[in-house]
Amino acid sequence: MHAAARRVLVMELAGLGDNVHLIPALAALRNHWPDAALHVMANAHVAGTFALTPWVDRVWAYPTAPRPGWRGNVDFVRRLRAQGFDCVINTNGSDRSSLLTWATRAKDRIGRRPADGGPPGWNLLFTRTLTQAHYEEPMYLQKWHFMRAALAPFAGAGTGEAPEFRVSLDASLRRAAGIEARDEGRYLHVSPFTTSPARELPPDQMAGLIAQLRRRHPHLKLALSCSANGRETAGMDGLLGLLPEPPWKVFRGTLDIPALAAVIEKAAVAFSGDTGSLHLAMMAGTPAVAWFRAHRGQREWIPLQPQYRVLVAEGGAPDALHGISTDAVLDAAGELIAPGNP
Repeated sequence: MHAAARRVLVMELAGLGDNVHLIPALAALRNHWPDAALHVMANAHVAGTFALTPWVDRVWAYPTAPRPGWRGNVDFVRRLRAQGFDCVINTNGSDRSSLLTWATRAKDRIGRRPADGGPPGWNLLFTRTLTQAHYEEPMYLQKWHFMRAALAPFAGAGTGEAPEFRVSLDASLRRAAGIEARDEGRYLHVSPFTTSPARELPPDQMAGLIAQLRRRHPHLKLALSCSANGRETAGMDGLLGLLPEPPWKVFRGTLDIPALAAVIEKAAVAFSGDTGSLHLAMMAGTPAVAWFRAHRGQREWIPLQPQYRVLVAEGGAPDALHGISTDAVLDAAGELIAPGNP
């Protein structure tokens, strides 16, 4: 049996959802090697996710805008090699991250085979590769099963019997955002935007949904948020112009990932498309309603627990997500809003 690793790096160069869904796998690794120095390498724009996991010892923020050229990557590799990692575990097997995994020269380099099998010679970048089925179950379960298989040959205390979103959410971040203890559970959080208009409800429909939520649930306040990128902030300005009255709170690109998670945590219900806000709601256990465009990988991102409702539209268009009725969203919300919050 392999000895326990003293210093380990988990590499996940992907988006916010992938990194949120990585947390149970990281918790399994921490259970198995409680005394190891645990490092995570993530894309810089989502590296803040791991402020929620103080039991991760170090986060390496890989630049994303722009990505480093060969000189930058050589410098990154030099610093990674200086750490002397015993084991590097790559959880998505992307081309760039696989090359970086190989370049660490760690004794054990374990990779998950990507859905397309990877390019020719991909497996030569690792000392061991594993195939974990794609598409068939939520991503956090895929990553958790992969991690347990990756750790099975190594000595350790065990990974735990069930996946665990082991996070620390900071109430002071809600207070800084103007949400007091008396407000908790008394507001709805809406994320109108995603990384693509094709996954968003049309602006007129979104404005109508917000107005109807206000009418149906007058004792619940409304908080809206978006990221700081120009398309979303411009979209928020346009959406606010369609509303008959302003929401209680508007976070126009002002919340980082830990603050957004803290705000979502105490919402009565969170509303969003197929985007990171839904994954933060799942992580926090917050009831949520979401709208999806049908696609092959949708099962990877739809929560299974009973406090979630996901509406799926067939087909789609580049301008917006069509085919989800406002009444269906409102009915789904009505199933989740507690009787004490009419």
